[in-house]
Amino acid sequence: MDATLKFGSKFVNWRKHSWINPLLDGNSAIHFNNYLFQKFAFERLNRLWSSKFRVLEGDVKEVLNREDRVTVRVNDTEHDFDYVLDCMGFPTDFSNYLVSDCSPVNRCEIVNIPAGEFNYEPYTDHIAHENGWMFGVPLQSRKTYGYMYNDQITSREEAQMDVMKILGVKEIDNKEYRFRCYYSNQLISGRVGKNGNKALFFEPIIANSIFLYIYTARLFYDFITGATNRDDCNNAFMASANEVTDVVSYYYQGGSLFDSKFWQFAQPAAKKRLAGRQRFQDTMRIYANFKSRGILNHAPTYTFVPLNWEYIDSKLGYHYIEPEPKMATSSK
Repeated sequence: MDATLKFGSKFVNWRKHSWINPLLDGNSAIHFNNYLFQKFAFERLNRLWSSKFRVLEGDVKEVLNREDRVTVRVNDTEHDFDYVLDCMGFPTDFSNYLVSDCSPVNRCEIVNIPAGEFNYEPYTDHIAHENGWMFGVPLQSRKTYGYMYNDQITSREEAQMDVMKILGVKEIDNKEYRFRCYYSNQLISGRVGKNGNKALFFEPIIANSIFLYIYTARLFYDFITGATNRDDCNNAFMASANEVTDVVSYYYQGGSLFDSKFWQFAQPAAKKRLAGRQRFQDTMRIYANFKSRGILNHAPTYTFVPLNWEYIDSKLGYHYIEPEPKMATSSK
């Protein structure tokens, strides 16, 4: 899968010190090529469950939710299934979605650096710059950079010039993404569930979207098997998505080393948003209380495990959990 090891995200230019942001539970992960992942997964599924697995290729024209089945029209042929998980990419209609204001960026320029032209480290780069921040994903064959910015503040031409300057290259791929952060307000409807970009999309500042995809698949599985009902699955999904929106804003609220037009907009906007997020504020108070009693590891998880929150909070200097040390005073 063109994969490399990953032990966290390396934050650079956010503070005077660089630091490694651990994964959600402080474990390990991999970077991989998502196109190769599909090939890998399909081959394995076919080998292990050839009697139950088959690939049906075609243009999905319609998905009809019925009382006892789901009818999918592929090309001009109808096929019936017990359940369908819709992973057909970005929605064209956002009427059943919640569009979040958690992120100040909305556009991304892509740059690929071939193998041999970069120094591999087992981390995802998170590099703050004047107009936003930039991720770097190292694969075996290349390193892909994504220059994140706000096109209402920075023009595409300015962004392209800046990313070429940062990376020291003379040209870049003519590839970009425009996006918004959103999630479905109804993960499961009838016998049809959503996953992937059809269910949600968040900018990659927490670099852990896959955990949401896995969690979403698990919720749909629990619904199918009768372990829980549709409303509970939908509510659990909404709660998890809301937590992620708070984590996105959490990083921006402290700004970066740059005092630029972008950061003058992003920092106060994120700080104001988080101030009104009651569940986030309550959770941080719980963490502070548990920390003061020496039992932080028993606190509830809020996207990250509590001990990771303590570490990240310390590196960013927010002091939600550990009180800011008082300055020593002396008198003559």
